[in-house]
Amino acid sequence: MIRIGCGTLIWHFYALGLKWLGVKPLVTINFGALLHSNNPIANTGFAVLSGVLVAIAGDFFYYWMHRAQHAVPFLWRLHATHHSIRELTAWNCNHHISEPFVYAAFVALPLALIHFESGVVPVAAMALITFQAHLSHSSTRFNLGPLRYLIGDNKFHRIHHSTEFHHRHKNYGFFTTVWDTIFRTAYWPKTNEWPEVGMRNQPEPLTVRDFIMFPFDQRRWRKAKAGSGTQGIKTGGLNAVERDGPIHSDRSSAI
Repeated sequence: MIRIGCGTLIWHFYALGLKWLGVKPLVTINFGALLHSNNPIANTGFAVLSGVLVAIAGDFFYYWMHRAQHAVPFLWRLHATHHSIRELTAWNCNHHISEPFVYAAFVALPLALIHFESGVVPVAAMALITFQAHLSHSSTRFNLGPLRYLIGDNKFHRIHHSTEFHHRHKNYGFFTTVWDTIFRTAYWPKTNEWPEVGMRNQPEPLTVRDFIMFPFDQRRWRKAKAGSGTQGIKTGGLNAVERDGPIHSDRSSAI
């Protein structure tokens, strides 16, 4: 609730700031106008497709922002709050309260300059897009099957949160898997592949104070660096220890 409230406040002032600065789109791409038919049935299909295309186009900026969050140490510490979660569910996204500022700079601002319009998107399409956002972090084994090659599901996104070393730097996209495929960061999980998630030796925050101070708690990050022979391995802009903690031979200690 705290994160949602802060995010709402940030987006409100962000919108007011753009209006006050007179920021207007440099380019507008209207999928609703490009995809149109006089046939009511076909037009409904085009309306759904235009909504999906807008989501895919917007996800391009999210994809590169997300890669930056794993490559720039300061951004990683903010984002690591989210990666510390030990079990994903549809409701516990738990991004740090500062992340809306990052979204504003790397996603919302480009989308304000390169504006995508979809026209009138049917309620069903909006419901599916919202459902996908919750599905991505769901712990259910339900998935989208062949549709996953276009739209990300929970199995695809779980790989991104995995503690397994061979899953590092994979599956950055959120709504779509298209950009991961194009930029060769897609990892397609096997049928029964369901890895453990979280960060090695970095417990998730359990209190409001711990949640807010997670990126800035030097004791937490010093402890993560201590006592490992993997200091030279670079993952997500930090050494492997700072990102995930020491790697142990006992698998049970990795979760």
